Amino acid sequence: VQQSDLTGFFDDPDDVIGGATRAVYRSLSGVDGGAREVSGVFVVPHGSPPAGGWPVVSMAHGTTGIGQDCGPSRDETLMGSLPAVKAYVADGYAVAMSDYEGLGTLGGHPYLEPHTSAFNITDAVRALRNLYPDVSTRWVAFGNSQGGQAAWAADELAEWYGTGLELIGSVAMSPAANITALADHAYTRSLTKEQRAVMPLLVAGVERFSPGLAGRGLLPGLSAEQQTAMFSCNAEASELRDTLLPHEGVRLDDQASTSLLRDALRRIALPQARPTAPMLVINGLADQTVPPQWVSAAVEGACGLGGRIEHVQVVGAGHGDLGDDAYDVIARWVDDRFASVPAPSNCGQNPGLLS
Repeated sequence: VQQSDLTGFFDDPDDVIGGATRAVYRSLSGVDGGAREVSGVFVVPHGSPPAGGWPVVSMAHGTTGIGQDCGPSRDETLMGSLPAVKAYVADGYAVAMSDYEGLGTLGGHPYLEPHTSAFNITDAVRALRNLYPDVSTRWVAFGNSQGGQAAWAADELAEWYGTGLELIGSVAMSPAANITALADHAYTRSLTKEQRAVMPLLVAGVERFSPGLAGRGLLPGLSAEQQTAMFSCNAEASELRDTLLPHEGVRLDDQASTSLLRDALRRIALPQARPTAPMLVINGLADQTVPPQWVSAAVEGACGLGGRIEHVQVVGAGHGDLGDDAYDVIARWVDDRFASVPAPSNCGQNPGLLS
């Protein structure tokens, strides 16, 4: 729909970026099936592509916010994702990175609605191929946290939504695959500090595709204008949240509100179908946002549906700090998929451990 050249926009002293474009492309809503315009950034390496074109990594970013100014493509650091993008480009991969619907373009962002993010990161590969003709149809989905859920969902939907593309694997780091238990933890006041911090964002975002949550003690007394302002990604938003929200964060004081949130989270929980391509799931054993037992249960469910999954846990690691060894495992796993090495699986076994 639109495009602008970003070559030279990013800090690139090693000169690994051969071309970079910010573009708005067409995708699909997982809520109502309607067409949407979504922004993103698209990067290719220097030099000549290999036979068949540059292999593709579609990078699904973690939570940045739910405001229209929360799209990484307008930020020169991609809101912290630039090192990961450059690492893939340096290794010879073209990268598509969607902002997701409503982040960077008009409209509301349906936070953690998995079909929308899956469509967005799949269509980002199509947009990349339109922008740069020397790009392969073979791709891997890669994401962390919210992006881990997106990569997982894209894998589940690839068999019917990925027509004309070949998804050969997905990497889900610290995935928010099934966070249904947050509702009951909020009711029993047993949320961790990290979970309390994200609950206002979660409730406001889920309200956009599952109406009825706000105004029942979940986001008490806040107007639409106040919510828009405090969930922005500008410098004043964090201070505004501290002012407008009670110290303990979102409150669940009755079973009715708890049931509403529990049902909304259950509807977006994964797995929902058998993963189409092999998957690597990697998470920390000290994660205080998405506890390891939640991830293990989701992996077990996907294995039961026939998925081919390698699950790796990192001793002592939290939600967003899995460490260099984890990234080395991911890099080898991605390289092996493009080299057509048979994918490993430890379904039915204990997860692998990194210390």
